[in-house]
Amino acid sequence: MARMEVIVDGLQDNPCCHHGPTVLFRKTDLNNVTIEKYYACTASRDGKCPFKVTASKIGAFQNGILHNEAERDNFTEKYDEIRNEPVSLKVYCIQCQQLLLKSRLKGHENHKLFDKLSDDILRQPTRFLAPLSMDGNEAQYFFSDSTLTCLETILKELKITKVICMGAPRLHEHLLSRTDIQSLLLDIDNRFHWFYDESFYLHYNMFNHFFFNRKRAESIFNNFLMTNGSTDQICIFTDPPFGCRTELLANTIRRINQLYNVINQFTQQILPSFWIFPYFMETYIQNELPSMEMSDYQVNYTNHRTYHNGEKSLKNGSPVRIFTNIPLDTFHLPSKEGYKWCSECHKSVHKTNQHCFKCGKCASKNGATYHHCTKCNWCVKPNYKHCNTCGRCTQVQGHICSSYKKQLTCRICLKKGHAENECTIWRSFKINKMAKTGCMVCGSKHHTVNACEKRKRILEERYFLGRYYNAINCAK
Repeated sequence: MARMEVIVDGLQDNPCCHHGPTVLFRKTDLNNVTIEKYYACTASRDGKCPFKVTASKIGAFQNGILHNEAERDNFTEKYDEIRNEPVSLKVYCIQCQQLLLKSRLKGHENHKLFDKLSDDILRQPTRFLAPLSMDGNEAQYFFSDSTLTCLETILKELKITKVICMGAPRLHEHLLSRTDIQSLLLDIDNRFHWFYDESFYLHYNMFNHFFFNRKRAESIFNNFLMTNGSTDQICIFTDPPFGCRTELLANTIRRINQLYNVINQFTQQILPSFWIFPYFMETYIQNELPSMEMSDYQVNYTNHRTYHNGEKSLKNGSPVRIFTNIPLDTFHLPSKEGYKWCSECHKSVHKTNQHCFKCGKCASKNGATYHHCTKCNWCVKPNYKHCNTCGRCTQVQGHICSSYKKQLTCRICLKKGHAENECTIWRSFKINKMAKTGCMVCGSKHHTVNACEKRKRILEERYFLGRYYNAINCAK
């Protein structure tokens, strides 16, 4: 099976497509031998942007694809002209997805038009804009009102005064219309030019930190990052497409954090960040940004077929969560939505998430109530049962031991392809027996195997940048 690696170093120096600097992809085989290296678009890899250049041929490629600044200035003047007219003179063409003046409808006479506009409606364009494609890297979902209220409460509780909304247009318009919190929208959807001037919206690609109108936009963005003493508290809030490469977005967050420190002459100030993503992508985020923790809050959308509270919602609720580098004990989740405070974990959790005193945490991640397996000494999903052959808990339906074992990661040596009861590396340390109850290494009932100090000492384990390493050079 081939493996795809994303190389983010030197991203700004890569050749460009219409969406800014491309990214270098490296495809390797199981022995880490390079099969192919090529540059491709960061914003769309589903064929909508056809850019793909083999790395070996890049020397002959000319960076002539990007629109020039003068061309973009003409676009901006067109947006400004219409946006500044009174609302009574405007109409929105649903078919062409653009704002028009009623006096200039030539070519749009037979199109579906939305003319019941008001200043309040124009301040909330996501309430009538058609979402972009529901798949690929431009997928667009809008937060529900309950989620917006929760996010607003969290930001106010943390005393946030400025929010950089990367791909979160509905939160942006909510903050501008309902709160005193300043917000700057960075989004690849250029339809927002019809509703916001450049002090509130910048056309932007979050996967390569590229501003389409660089001359003006970078200056505006730098000014927004500037703090006014101790009164300003800035944060990044991003709600990216779920199919995005986490390496690229994490690189953008790091670059903005570096710029934030340079502009404000800070030594090393951490910029508070919120990343909306499914719970099953937790490992991917923490591999790139180890300081990110997952909150138990279930993020809901109005236009997703299942990620919402309704008749067609998933059994355990939305799988989308808030990841943040802000300590989870510094804000509370709404009790009226079914959240409670866990005095043991010191954070808000969903009411279905029961604290396990054996594991020492509220273990549920998917919204279901987990149960503790005494053989694994681990909390598992309610539909999981222990398989003695595999030495693990797994779902019964469709379980095939031989296939399942290939996907396992040993909790002792961290090597993939076997369970703890078949760990030959553990046996090589002349430790042939594992405890039958409690921690499988030392038998303690007060911690799990991952937290076992005895195991860490024997394997000379260390933890760095979201990954575990040990003496046998195995990485998780």
